Amino acid sequence: MRRVSLWISAAAILICGSVQSQALAQAPAAAVASASNPDPHNPDPHNPDPWEPFNRAVFSAFQTADRVAIRPAAIFYSRATPKPLQTGLRNAFRNLHEPIVFVNDVFQVRLHNAGVTLGRLALNSTVGVAGLFDPATGAGLPYHNNGFGTTLGRYGVPPGPYLFGAGPTDLRDAIGSGVDILSDPLTWINFDGRLGFGISRGVVSALDERAEADPQLKALTAMSTDEYASLRSLYLQNRAAEITGGQVNINDLPSFGDEPATPAPQAPPPTKP
Repeated sequence: MRRVSLWISAAAILICGSVQSQALAQAPAAAVASASNPDPHNPDPHNPDPWEPFNRAVFSAFQTADRVAIRPAAIFYSRATPKPLQTGLRNAFRNLHEPIVFVNDVFQVRLHNAGVTLGRLALNSTVGVAGLFDPATGAGLPYHNNGFGTTLGRYGVPPGPYLFGAGPTDLRDAIGSGVDILSDPLTWINFDGRLGFGISRGVVSALDERAEADPQLKALTAMSTDEYASLRSLYLQNRAAEITGGQVNINDLPSFGDEPATPAPQAPPPTKP
């Protein structure tokens, strides 16, 4: 069942990743446009793709699954579910993720962020009715994402090979996601209906994020000559920006090659007398 949930959740990972997913969903439009035509044979030299044939095969299969099943289900969820309910579920699932964010804030010695996360968890879990509402944001405690993959990156662990398994990731973030799952309190708490709750949480979160990211994905698809290489470039650049706390620098994206020179105008052939 967990494997089924992970594959359904890959819809969200395609654009925004799982724990690291929002790196893509929050990508500026300029970065999406700049990443749309990278050189497929010259990926980011700091994040090589030595398993590219395998990754491309998985990506192709995932594209088919997304087109046939995942995207239609996400669009149906978005249109059929009342917006207040969508927002409430998004808030509640985000609140459940706050303990992981807090632990990694502490690991990274970002004490201000840790205090904000702890305040969010306390306020939204009580006044916010188990996280269904988000009074913390209105109180000046905005949400931020974090995970063990980011912690590893902050301590200088290189990303390792790029991977496309259940969405775009790299070896460091794949390990980090596993640690995040193990550090989630709900992984260890036994209660009636835990399996069903876990699957529902994964599916609803994935559908919500996939629907929210649909415009970015459509734009990337429309502008890309190589969608796989474009997604890889955009993902890696945004993950690097998340880890450093900076912004995506579109000048660091792979070169698309020089623009062809404009041919000089030619003189008309001489006319015969």
